[in-house]
Amino acid sequence: MPLFAKPACEEALILSGSCARQSASDSGWIIATTILGSSMAFIDGTVVNVALPALQSGLGATLSEIQWVVEAYALFLAALVLAGGSRVER
Repeated sequence: MPLFAKPACEEALILSGSCARQSASDSGWIIATTILGSSMAFIDGTVVNVALPALQSGLGATLSEIQWVVEAYALFLAALVLAGGSRVER
């Protein structure tokens, strides 16, 4: 099985106790960013569903055509999440 990420610290450093530890303030920022990101994803999905009647009347689309709009939006958002979440380590 290939190794995609380097371990955070070598075993010898862990045993000696000189490995850098994450501070409590760093953890707070990580949690706040995670909460903000997940709530933005929820709001984003809600906005699309609220806009559907206006899109349907403006475009003169049927229900199945509007469903394609929702699916295309979800697919594009998923592609952006995958691209944004990937990390290249050199």
